[in-house]
Amino acid sequence: MNSHIKHITNKKKIMIHQRVKSSLVLLFIIFPVLLIAQNRDYGISGRFLFNYRIEDIPGTDETMFNSRIYFPDSAGVFPPGAIPAPIVVFGHGWMMGIDRYYSYAEHLASWGYIVCLPTISNPLINPEHERRARLMVDVARWIANLDTVPDDHFYRKLNRWSWAFTGHSMGGGLALLAADRFGLNDTLRVVAALHSPQTTPATRSQNITIPKLILAGSVDNIAPWPDIREAYWDSAPPPGTFAVIAGANHGYVMDYSYFWENGGTSRISRQTHQLIIRRHLTAYLERYLHNDTSDWNFSYCFGDSIYGHPSMESVEVRLPPVGTEDTLKTGAEKTKTRSPITSGILHIETETALLDINGRRVLNLPPGLNNISLLNPGVYFATVDNKKFHKIVIIKK
Repeated sequence: MNSHIKHITNKKKIMIHQRVKSSLVLLFIIFPVLLIAQNRDYGISGRFLFNYRIEDIPGTDETMFNSRIYFPDSAGVFPPGAIPAPIVVFGHGWMMGIDRYYSYAEHLASWGYIVCLPTISNPLINPEHERRARLMVDVARWIANLDTVPDDHFYRKLNRWSWAFTGHSMGGGLALLAADRFGLNDTLRVVAALHSPQTTPATRSQNITIPKLILAGSVDNIAPWPDIREAYWDSAPPPGTFAVIAGANHGYVMDYSYFWENGGTSRISRQTHQLIIRRHLTAYLERYLHNDTSDWNFSYCFGDSIYGHPSMESVEVRLPPVGTEDTLKTGAEKTKTRSPITSGILHIETETALLDINGRRVLNLPPGLNNISLLNPGVYFATVDNKKFHKIVIIKK
């Protein structure tokens, strides 16, 4: 086993170039900084340094030689704050090496994940995507077992029952196909696909009941977004988010690409494209693997920070069912393309229910409630007693 160490540091510094003339001005400068520190930007590096190891990982019918596993690291010690670490398997694109995706593995490891980039073989004549999707499962199981090996660095460091599958192009398709085919609801908590065309055999999106993030590019002509939407979103049950990144092509998902691999002329830089992906991918993983149920996280997964953001050309969200009763259904269950976000005084003609951040009903509110601002389709904030904002979901009668 070879081990290579690469550390990252957060070099971002706050520079104040003019003298503060009063304590009031100082307060206005410090307060936003404190707010940002409390609600971290998912697109930038997390709080951990990282390391990686190179492994030959055995699969059902092939060995994935020289696969990389990234993990949190502090001078050779697995940081206690990252324990237990969830497992993320990141699938590469067709005919693409894992070196195209190092930045994603580094980023997620800095947020406290064990991230594997497996060297899955590339199909030539026969796609055999189902066989390769099974390899992603083999990888997750192999890594999870290291939690039980006393002399391994991962011994008692992993969350063996908390996985995510993700990937670009073919790799994202394999992630979704694995979620469809292999009955992983006891371990696979979330799946994300980045600019991924339909698999062969076709993925049955109606079977993917776990949370799903599906990202596409508006100028991607290798995996056009209408095809992705039809393949993975039309029949998909909640919860999930489908988003089209404005001006994004196929190749800029990767750390590097050649012009013939780009699949469209991008109108945004590679750096911007990857930042958008990191931000929302990390938000989804944080929500479903690290249990971040904050309003801040909700906004990046389902709310205005994705739904109303100018980086997105089109966004559709399907929220988890509200409560345990079959009759409780959110207005966002029937999705629509993003429309301009408005706020202000609304008159609600349907029954409404006040919910906490986990979607539990707190109390009923009468029709005609005013002073409500829209967060995204079907989900609002309402002022109660002129003090506190609560999430409110419109319930159809």
